[in-house]
Amino acid sequence: MKVNQRDIVVVNFELPNGSFKTHPALIVSNQNVLDTEDIFYAVMISTKDYNDEFTFELKNTMLTKPLSKISFVKCQLIQSYSITEVISKISTVKPLYFEKIRQTIFNTVF
Repeated sequence: MKVNQRDIVVVNFELPNGSFKTHPALIVSNQNVLDTEDIFYAVMISTKDYNDEFTFELKNTMLTKPLSKISFVKCQLIQSYSITEVISKISTVKPLYFEKIRQTIFNTVF
């Protein structure tokens, strides 16, 4: 499956407590990372809005295909994946909103 920066994919995400749960995730790394390292970096998307400091509300108008529930990018929950770990691709964030998310990740995490 081909994936790109800004895609929302479903992966098995490791939670802070060490357990794993299937979640949507936004691919934040660029094609160069994938081509060079055979991995990509993604941030978790959740329906829970706690930890406001690290949360970016993801509205359906920001996406090429709507999500089924109100969702939030969890800017502090970043993990690496290989393409073989992608369960499915469900949407893509529009460029303008991706830049806002990326800036929020940078401002809140780094």
